[in-house]
Amino acid sequence: MPTFSALRFVVHGLFAMTLYSGYRYMYSSTQTELTTLTSTHTSGSLGRGVTLPDGRTTISRRTVAIADLHGDYQHALNVLSMASLISSSSTSTPPTWTGGHDLLVSTGDIVDRGDDTIPLYRMFMSLRSQAASAGGEVKNCLGNHEFMNALGDWRYITKGDVDSFGGVEKRRAAMSVTGWIGQEWLNNYNVTHTISLLPESHPQLPANYIPPRISFVHGGITPEYASLGINYINSVGKSFLHKALSSTDPETYLPPNTTPEERDLYSENGPLWYRGFATDPGPLACSNSHSSTTHLNVSALVMGHTPNFDGFITRCNNSILLIDTGISRAYGGQQSALIIDFDLIPLPSSPHLWNQKQTLTALYRSRPPKIISSTSTNLRL
Repeated sequence: MPTFSALRFVVHGLFAMTLYSGYRYMYSSTQTELTTLTSTHTSGSLGRGVTLPDGRTTISRRTVAIADLHGDYQHALNVLSMASLISSSSTSTPPTWTGGHDLLVSTGDIVDRGDDTIPLYRMFMSLRSQAASAGGEVKNCLGNHEFMNALGDWRYITKGDVDSFGGVEKRRAAMSVTGWIGQEWLNNYNVTHTISLLPESHPQLPANYIPPRISFVHGGITPEYASLGINYINSVGKSFLHKALSSTDPETYLPPNTTPEERDLYSENGPLWYRGFATDPGPLACSNSHSSTTHLNVSALVMGHTPNFDGFITRCNNSILLIDTGISRAYGGQQSALIIDFDLIPLPSSPHLWNQKQTLTALYRSRPPKIISSTSTNLRL
């Protein structure tokens, strides 16, 4: 039986990757000038593309975003394998990073509802180190469930999860200010990340070119919080997290020294809990997304938190991307990943002419991928 399960894992992963590759190929540019240059695209490449006689080279990067994993290690492996970030045939624990220069973003809520807290956080620790060695990156957002566990709000934990730590006291020790998970959250996680689709320090980028950026957060960043900036959000979030991890009084909802700013951050309109971009009427959601993207200087807002079990929800000309599809077996939804392929391609017709290409793909394990959008723009730089 284990052999059959492993074989099924490999076959499903290969099937999904084949569908993704074929779907992207069908939508590739038909322009003769671009076809030759893009045919050698390698996912995650930061400078191995075609080099023109004038020295300019294709620069590409792939960003992969995954939402709420909620205690399901096997489904996390399925999704990462499907997205070609880990080997589909890997039996190692933790898995082996195969994403090269790719960038992986998790929008939080790794914990609760399933038994696999320990292997999931160990996996991200290992992949972060492996990716850095390969030139890639792993970025983690904190979700409301990370904060709930830090605060001692354990309504959604499972008995199997507690047993895996060796009991309640050992689980709390791991999620304390000195514990290994608490230290992970404090040192390697943030409430929000703003990601440049190409590294802004890449030596081959044209001098006057700034790559587009995208915002990632668990719940949502309202215009009010966007106006305060990500440094404010992350600073207040880390201060509140440190107090939660340090608290020894499980009877209080919030630590007694919680500031008004920290209380507001953890409220229903804060970036951990906000659902307005998913639930507000279209005109209001679009008005707010326009304001937030403008303040944050990003092209899109990517969020988890509010699940839609049938697939991704996109709103307001793809400025809102809701990617929580209930990956965990606790929900039984779609195992999914958002793929952002971004290429800056030098065109041989002019030393100042480049083509900027961006493709957003919804990748699912149980059905064909769906291209959300594909844009191609010529730029004079």
